Amino acid sequence: MRGPLLVLLGPSAWEGPFVAALAHPASGVAIGRRCLDTADLLAAASAGLGTGVLLGADAPRLDADVLARLRTLGIPVVGLVVAGDAEASRRLAHWGASAVVEADPADLGAAVRRLAGALRDLAAGEPVAADEEDGDAARSHGRVVTVWGPAGSPGRTSVAVALADEASRLATSVLLVDADTWAPSVPVVLGLVDDGPGLASACRRALAGTLEVAALAGLAREVRPGLLVLPGIPRAGRWTEVRASALSEVLAVARDLVDLVVVDVGAPLESDEELVFDTAAPRRNAAALVALEEADLVITVGSADPLGLVRLVAGVSELHDAVRGADVRVLVTRLRDSALGRRSVPAVVEALHRHAGVESPWTVPDDRAAYDAALRDGRTLAEAAPASPARHALRGVAVEVLRDLGLREPLTLAR
Repeated sequence: MRGPLLVLLGPSAWEGPFVAALAHPASGVAIGRRCLDTADLLAAASAGLGTGVLLGADAPRLDADVLARLRTLGIPVVGLVVAGDAEASRRLAHWGASAVVEADPADLGAAVRRLAGALRDLAAGEPVAADEEDGDAARSHGRVVTVWGPAGSPGRTSVAVALADEASRLATSVLLVDADTWAPSVPVVLGLVDDGPGLASACRRALAGTLEVAALAGLAREVRPGLLVLPGIPRAGRWTEVRASALSEVLAVARDLVDLVVVDVGAPLESDEELVFDTAAPRRNAAALVALEEADLVITVGSADPLGLVRLVAGVSELHDAVRGADVRVLVTRLRDSALGRRSVPAVVEALHRHAGVESPWTVPDDRAAYDAALRDGRTLAEAAPASPARHALRGVAVEVLRDLGLREPLTLAR
């Protein structure tokens, strides 16, 4: 790492002497700016005042989102922790620090030399020793399915709820996450009056580096054995609490909690916030984009009528542009002859193949009475109308999803 260094350390008694030692010409380190807080740090990084960051573990207002924003700017971070503080070292490495250096307040000279060595290694492109947390992704067994649909496509939440419910009935442990930052509705559909802290609290813990499997399980609500629900934000106006880096961590922990994570997200995928000057501002659609990017499978929902199919074709194209390389399957709801004629299924298949290149979409017949009964009583479709044709179709979808994701022999629910 060459060039000036941006420095932000915590309010410790040795912070001043350490920075003074670091600024000595003999250290070989150039300090570009000594920042006051994380806001000052991010502003300096955005302005290009430094090519790297030295970040103390106890820096004020430090969380995972700060390091995520620095990574977006392409600026490497070296963490500084007090010698022996394994938890702080683990947290910084988990958040994405390129290296973590220990400092003994009784021997700051040695800490400066270790830091200078770490900076030289980074500048030379030397690999950084892997932290024990780096194997988490490989150890995580759970799969993520994100249910999305373009604006005006009814049935997105109903499909997410039904998929989660049917998968749990097939002896699979499931967590249903309501990550819709525009119109969260999973608790209403399931009749959860006291939906509790849910996703907002999980994201706060994720940003603080304290979200673990047991904590996530405690924030979720058990609807039935094997089916947990993480309620969304209580009011749409609180969307700023669902940051991209936080939701990414929530999904990572959820993979260790259950076999299948089903995420219900909002329709908008635009990133208009990037057009304003404050590019570090929270993005309302970041939750949907993160859930789509990290999904093992994306189910795109549309309705079986002329308007719904037009929106679905445009939505499939928009989804591929926003999240390249995603495994996308299409599901069409409200299939009825009154909207498309007597050959409604072939008509849907042909239209999607011709205009969107979609092969073998799932189709779900319309059963308004069954959905009304389920919504009225706050129950799932399997509970309210077990013989419904719509329920049978969605159960078939769940079977295919579990098979394709390799969950035919599900693991047990983590407690």
